[in-house]
Amino acid sequence: MTSSYSPAPTPLQAVLFDMDGTLVDTEQLWWDTVAEAAERLGHVLVEADQPDVLGRPVEHTAGVLAERSGAPAAAIAAELHRAFADRVRTRVVPRPGALALLGALRDEGVPTALVTASPREVAETVVAALAEAGHGGFTVTVTADDTALTKPNPDPYLAACRALRVPPAACVAVEDTPTGVASAEAAGCQVLAVPSVARIDPAPGRTVLDSLEQATPDRLRALVADAPAPRFLVPGLTTRRARAGRPFTARVAGLVRGAARPVTFAAADGPDWLTVHADGTLSGTPTPPPGQDGEEVAVAEVTAVDAQGATARLTVRIPVAAADAPALDRVRVMSWNLWLGGSPVDDHRDKQLAVLLAADVDVVGLQETAVHAAPELADALGWFHHSAGENLAVLSRHPVVDTLGDPGVGFYGAAGARIRLDEHPDGAPHELVLWTAHLNHTPYGPYDACFGGLSAPELAARERESGRVGKIDGILAGMAPDLAAADRTPVLLVGDFNAPSHLDWTAEAAPLHGGHGPVDWPVSRTVERAGLRDSYREAHPDPVAAPGTTWSPVHPRHEDGSGRPEPQDRIDFVLHAGERLTVLDSTTLATGRIAPWPDVAANDWPSDHAAVLTTFRFA
Repeated sequence: MTSSYSPAPTPLQAVLFDMDGTLVDTEQLWWDTVAEAAERLGHVLVEADQPDVLGRPVEHTAGVLAERSGAPAAAIAAELHRAFADRVRTRVVPRPGALALLGALRDEGVPTALVTASPREVAETVVAALAEAGHGGFTVTVTADDTALTKPNPDPYLAACRALRVPPAACVAVEDTPTGVASAEAAGCQVLAVPSVARIDPAPGRTVLDSLEQATPDRLRALVADAPAPRFLVPGLTTRRARAGRPFTARVAGLVRGAARPVTFAAADGPDWLTVHADGTLSGTPTPPPGQDGEEVAVAEVTAVDAQGATARLTVRIPVAAADAPALDRVRVMSWNLWLGGSPVDDHRDKQLAVLLAADVDVVGLQETAVHAAPELADALGWFHHSAGENLAVLSRHPVVDTLGDPGVGFYGAAGARIRLDEHPDGAPHELVLWTAHLNHTPYGPYDACFGGLSAPELAARERESGRVGKIDGILAGMAPDLAAADRTPVLLVGDFNAPSHLDWTAEAAPLHGGHGPVDWPVSRTVERAGLRDSYREAHPDPVAAPGTTWSPVHPRHEDGSGRPEPQDRIDFVLHAGERLTVLDSTTLATGRIAPWPDVAANDWPSDHAAVLTTFRFA
C-alpha cells in the first residue's frame, strides 16, 4: 500500500458546520430534553446512552426509548420535537469562537453550509438566533428533513457538497460528536472535531481542537492541503470462491480510507476474465482452472486513484473452482458481540473490518450491532447481511437467500438466515442455516456463584428464574423446522448466551469457577437436548486445559470498583446440528492491544467479548 503520486495542495472550497453542540450550545439542551422524557418513561439516561442520543435524529432516539418503555415511538418523537424546540427558542447560545469563525470565512469568500440531524423547524430557529447575533447566513442548509438517511450515514454531507458544487475532499466538516464525525468522514470530508460531550480522538484526516476559538480559515485550509493519501485497510484479501463458467462479482470500494473523493478503481494486473470497474466492483466469468477437478487462486492487483491523483494498491485473491469441482467443503463461522456496536472504542468500524478480514471468516452471527453495524460492515466488505431489530445480525461473504425469525426482534432474542455457500456441479444449492442469539444479561450466574456463594442447585434454579431458559426454549421452537432438516442443511446457533456451560463447570474445573462444580447450567443443557453440539468443546474437550474464556478481555477486575477479580467464563458459543458438519478447529479470538476498562478507547480489539471462531468441514 503505497502512494505513487504526491498531489498538489487542494484549495479549501467550503466549510460544512454541524449545528447542535458545534455552532450553538444545544447538545446539553438535547440531552436534557431526552433525559426528561426518558425519566417520565421510567428510564434514567447514563453515559452508555450517548451513542443513541447525541448526534442522532429524533426518530432514532425516540425508537430507543420506545423499545425500552413500550410507549409509541411516534408519540415520543413528537414530544421530543416540541420540548427541544421550546428549549432552543429561549436558550440558544453560540459556542465560543463560532461567530468569529463564520465571520472570517464570510469575509474571505469561503462558502459555508449548515448540516444538521435536527429537523428544519429547529434549524430555522437556530439560524434566526445566529442572525440576531450578527451572522449573515449560510449558503446551503441541510436538515434531517432533506435526506432519506441522516448521520452517521454520509448522505447529509454529500447533499451539502452537491448543492455547493464542490468535492467533499476540498471541504472541512466541523463536528462535535462521534456520530457526526463518522458521517463527514464517510462522505470524504476532512474533519475538524470540537467535542462537546463525547470524547473524540485525532485520526488521519481528522483534527481535534478544544474550541472553535482555535480555528481560523488558514488552519482549515491546512487541513485540506494536508489531506492524507489514500490507503486500503488491508494490503490484501481473499474473496468468496468463484466457479468456472458462472458469473462472479466482488466489491472493494468500501475498504479505502484517507482518499480525496471521488475515487476511481482500475486493474494494475490480473486474469483476463476479470474486469475492475471504476466504482470498485470486480466482475467476470472465470475460465476453467488447470485440471478437471482443480482449484486455483486468481490474483488481481487493484489500484485506487483519488481526486488528487494519489494511489493505493490492493491484492485481491479469488479462489476459482472448476465447473465440475465438488461444492465448498470448509466453512469458517464466527460469533461476535460488538459491544454497543463498538462505540466505546475509537475507530471501531475499521477495527471490526480488520478483524473480520484477518480471520478470513465466511459467516458471522453478530450481537449488539446498534442498528448500523451490520449494514455498514457489509457495505465496506462487499458482503451480504440480514439485520433484525436493533441488536442482531447475520453477516456473510456468501449470499443470504432467505431470512428467518422476527425482523422486529427486541434487544434480546434471535434472528436467522439461510446462506448459499456454493452450488454443486449439477447446480443444486449448497447451503447452511445460521441463527444468532442474545440472551438477557442479568442475573448473571458466575456472579451468583463467585460473589453470592450460591450452591449448585441454587445456581441452576436462579438461572431458570432469569428468563434465559424460557427465551432459549422460544428460540429453539422457532428453529424447529431447520433443526428437523439439519442432516440435509446444517444448522448453526451462535451467540452471547450470558450463561455458562455445564461442559465447563465440571468438578475438575471447579478451581476456575470459585470452587463451584459441577453445575448443571440449564441453558447449555437445553440446547444440547435439542441436538446442538458445542464446537469449541468438541475441539477442546478439557475445560481445565482450554477454558475458552470469552467474558471478558477488558474486565480483569469487577467494574464496581471493589477490586474483586471478574469471573472469567465462556458465555459465547458456536453450536451446530446435523451430520454434515465436522469440527476441524475452534478458537477464541481477542487480538492486539487490549487495555482494561475504563481505558478502552484506544484498544485494537473493539469489543468487551472475545469472539468464537470455528472451522468446519462441510461434507
